Amino acid sequence: MSKQRGIADILAVLIVIGITIVAGVALYSMVMGKVSMFGNSAGLEIQNSEITNNMAIITVKNTGTYTFSSVSYTVYSGGSSVLSGGFSLPSGGLAPGQSVSTVQQFSSSNPEVVGNSYTIVITGTYTNGQTYTTSVTVVGS
Repeated sequence: MSKQRGIADILAVLIVIGITIVAGVALYSMVMGKVSMFGNSAGLEIQNSEITNNMAIITVKNTGTYTFSSVSYTVYSGGSSVLSGGFSLPSGGLAPGQSVSTVQQFSSSNPEVVGNSYTIVITGTYTNGQTYTTSVTVVGS
């Protein structure tokens, strides 16, 4: 009987050690995830946005710590897309701290209407494929 008890004790110790290792790995992963969140950030700031003289003038800045491989814009009026396209980025993408601008003309079939409200949505895609989106509403002048 003491032999069976000895095996049960060893098994109990191994189970406790296994649970401790799994809990330690989980805690480590969680803490490292939080630490990396504080060290890195994502962000695009719309520095300038104008709808004037049938043109959309947009400037965005990468305010995060990751490089964007592409940045696009869509201009909406009344819930419908009226203008869209991509920014021409520097070689290697839009690095942290860099800004990029675009000036685009509205089409003759869908011209700007002075006094209308326009929502400009900016979407950036990181080199790892994740996206970041921001928007601003402006009035055509």
